Amino acid sequence: MEIEIFEEDGDNTLSFGDKYADFTIDVYPESKTYQSRMRLKDDVYYRTEQFEYRIKTDPLKVETRLIERVDEPPERYCVKDGVVLESDILKERGDFMTSMTKEFIDGLKKEIEWHEDWVGNPVSMYILSKHPEIITPEDYRRYLRQLSERIKNATLKVEKILESDKTGLQVTDEYEGSGRTIWYPKAKQDAMSKEETENAIEHQKKVQERLFEEKSKEYVGISEGEFRSGKEILERVEVFLNKKPGAKKQEGQKVSFGVKLGAFLIQWVWLFVAVSVGLWLISLVVVIIQYNFTFAFFASGILAFFLILLRSK
Repeated sequence: MEIEIFEEDGDNTLSFGDKYADFTIDVYPESKTYQSRMRLKDDVYYRTEQFEYRIKTDPLKVETRLIERVDEPPERYCVKDGVVLESDILKERGDFMTSMTKEFIDGLKKEIEWHEDWVGNPVSMYILSKHPEIITPEDYRRYLRQLSERIKNATLKVEKILESDKTGLQVTDEYEGSGRTIWYPKAKQDAMSKEETENAIEHQKKVQERLFEEKSKEYVGISEGEFRSGKEILERVEVFLNKKPGAKKQEGQKVSFGVKLGAFLIQWVWLFVAVSVGLWLISLVVVIIQYNFTFAFFASGILAFFLILLRSK
């Protein structure tokens, strides 16, 4: 994920994406809110969400809650004023895929309540940098360094522990879409029978519980989600550690489809007016030359006078 930061004319904007979608985040530190705009790459679908956030300092964390969500096209609200519009959602979806609809509504109900934001979320990392009155720039950099070291040290511990695993489990990034995981090399997995695969999955679950459950004696210091996304979290930490104050929007920045369409329409109208005026002036001259005999009379007289002068010389 490539993260771009734009801070020009009072803007506080993040832009990032993956192979499925693009995100634009506008942060408003004065009101402690932010807006998230998402656009799918392979489909005509947009989602705009408004969030409130607050920062806790002991321990340091960002908490958020969803206050508005709009999906389009067509435009339809799922959340307004921090309330899930359950009746509208059920009316729209009807009885189709009821279990998924219930899961969708339950997910929204959790989002509208205050909850701790994921530590690896680039939005949370950026929000912390916008509140020096809460966390000083020095403490902010220290926080990022500590997060980076926590991920690195935990990964080293996992690798060390797995060295003694008799079944051959290891830390691998070999499986696309799974992130960093604890599993077997692809060659070994392909050679497993169905029964061997089922036993391997059970063994892997037990190992992960030992390593990532906080109550476990072998707890390595991070959650399974932080471990899986460890590589991406480290990359994001480096982005914010190396962020230059007052970074300005560069030429060629990606802009939304709506902005592009608006610019195109404005330019089209302007060119239409300019071309119309130009054509009107040309046609006016042509009409005068073709049909105004007074103009033709005087023009021919002047031309004849100059021709006589030239011949007399």
